[in-house]
Amino acid sequence: MKKFFYMSVLVLMAALTMTSCGSDDDKKGDEPTSKSISYEASVTFSQDMIDICDVTMTYKDSDGKAVTETVTSTTWNKKVKVNKLPAIVGAKCDFKLKSGVQLTKENYDLVAELKHNVMINGAKKGYDQPYFFVGGKGIKADKVAEYVPRKTGGVYGYTISADGAVNATEEISF
Repeated sequence: MKKFFYMSVLVLMAALTMTSCGSDDDKKGDEPTSKSISYEASVTFSQDMIDICDVTMTYKDSDGKAVTETVTSTTWNKKVKVNKLPAIVGAKCDFKLKSGVQLTKENYDLVAELKHNVMINGAKKGYDQPYFFVGGKGIKADKVAEYVPRKTGGVYGYTISADGAVNATEEISF
């Protein structure tokens, strides 16, 4: 009888030590991930764009908040670590003619080239959306003032699901 009692106690103790209070499967997609995920964007602007326009770039920071930066050179680069999934990452370019700018050239080259992607554990995901053109080469000076306001506000980005799937999107609110 003593053997049966001790054996029952041992079985009960073993069963209790193998259970836990919660399940690892209960974690939601917004928990920090063990994957290294970042969004990388690079924009090259034509010199004419920088010379005649006030240019700003807006992007989502690592917490998903919108950050706006003034661009004063022909290149802008950003790398943002993604802290939680699901996430929406991307960039928005705004520009307007500088106050009092004198258009003295016959033609203006108003181009912005965007290269961006999502990196997951060092691997590029999604696909590049390599260009957004603010204008083509040779915009006549008398057309610049009407063309620029129509082309501002280009938004390009990606959604990243809780399981790491990446899809292109232009539906980003900043």
